[in-house]
Amino acid sequence: MTMINWLGGAVGAVFGAVLGIVGDWQVGSRLRRRSERQALTREYASLSGDYINYRVTESGSHEPTRGTIRIRWEPREGLLKAAALRANGDTEWHSDIRMSMEIKGTGSGHYHYVDSIHSGVQQVIYSKASRSFSVMGTSSARKQFSHYWKLKE
Repeated sequence: MTMINWLGGAVGAVFGAVLGIVGDWQVGSRLRRRSERQALTREYASLSGDYINYRVTESGSHEPTRGTIRIRWEPREGLLKAAALRANGDTEWHSDIRMSMEIKGTGSGHYHYVDSIHSGVQQVIYSKASRSFSVMGTSSARKQFSHYWKLKE
């Protein structure tokens, strides 16, 4: 009789441990992702807005492109959605930018041109003081570029 109780206890303990691991894996990971998205939202949702787009020349000066960068926070995905609008309002490209919690104000994204197969990667640094993004990137043709996005006031 004692043997059956020990065996039942051992089976129950193993079963409980397995259920705990599966529960943590399923529920715990969802809670961690939700918590991370909430922290990202607190940090970066305020960056939504329209930004004036400048090309940074080799001399370091800012040359207006006459376009606008529209940035929107997507809380469900935990990222910034950026779209470059031409002067006539048509979308030129769009990008998903994942911002970092480890190094605040930094992020990276992948952009795609609307009318072509061309794309590239971009890295951004946000400055709270100037309410602007410094953007460095590389196109799929391996051409490097630098832009400056300043919040429209």
